[in-house]
Amino acid sequence: MGKLSVIVLSKNNSRTIGYCLKSILSAKIPRGYEREIIVVDARSTDGTQRILDKFKGKIKVVYDEGRGIGIARNIGIKHSSGDIICFVDADAIVGRDHFINIVKRMHDADIIDVRSGFKGIEQYIYSKPAELEIEVWRHGRAYSKRMLKNRAFAGGSFISFKRNVIRRVHGFWHYPPFGADDLDFSYRAYISGYKIDVVTVDDSISIPRHSLPELFKQQYSWGRGYAYIISKYRNDPRFWRAYKYSNIVTRLFGRFTWLYVILRLLLAPLGAIILAFSTRRTEIIFYWIVRRYTFLLGLLVALKPAMKYYSLS
Repeated sequence: MGKLSVIVLSKNNSRTIGYCLKSILSAKIPRGYEREIIVVDARSTDGTQRILDKFKGKIKVVYDEGRGIGIARNIGIKHSSGDIICFVDADAIVGRDHFINIVKRMHDADIIDVRSGFKGIEQYIYSKPAELEIEVWRHGRAYSKRMLKNRAFAGGSFISFKRNVIRRVHGFWHYPPFGADDLDFSYRAYISGYKIDVVTVDDSISIPRHSLPELFKQQYSWGRGYAYIISKYRNDPRFWRAYKYSNIVTRLFGRFTWLYVILRLLLAPLGAIILAFSTRRTEIIFYWIVRRYTFLLGLLVALKPAMKYYSLS
């Protein structure tokens, strides 16, 4: 009998964590597997604990001090016992066949990234920012045919992997305390020889932010985390090849290819126009520009300390 460890990271997610846990408990599990659910809560202060108490006996709750996403992931892994580990963000919903599809695909891969099929998700989209964010995800580069080939990265909302990957890669990073821990982990696994694949699950979805302030906070944090990952791998040509940048770009920028990332962000207005043509929605232009420039702001704020950190480490 196999065991599936489902780990949920939570910090002040009272609005969504109940839906998240219900979806996990309702999802089917593969024949021959049992499931454990572990919630790693960063001492939430918004009523999350009251919701977790309703699931007593069905979940195990452990606590961390909110010192960082990577640390929280490692705590969850430490308290798990499954041979397959499936992370689910507390603001995400898993579809009925979520775990079935992951385990099936793991016959040929070691790490699985889940892509939403965007079916039956209308009930979670009740604001204009959320609606536009879904359009961004539908038409984004992350799951383009080019990026799916010989994939080197897996997103954190639903990142899943075999336990033996942890033994070789030694877990998620402890610093910085914000995003890109998933990209760093999956890339280290990739260069260690593990195979990464993507599976589409129709009704699995990471619920988008429903207001512009929430979006700004998210994108700013992601930008700060991204500053650290491009600083860490700035001199690694394999990293930039994994991003599928053209040979012209990597030859032209050389060891300064990280500057190309900033250039792409600065050209957000051009990207917005292209996206508007793809989606046939002109209102997405303003949304995309604000989204990308907020990400860029976070990146620029963190870039100097990130470069210093990896120069000294």
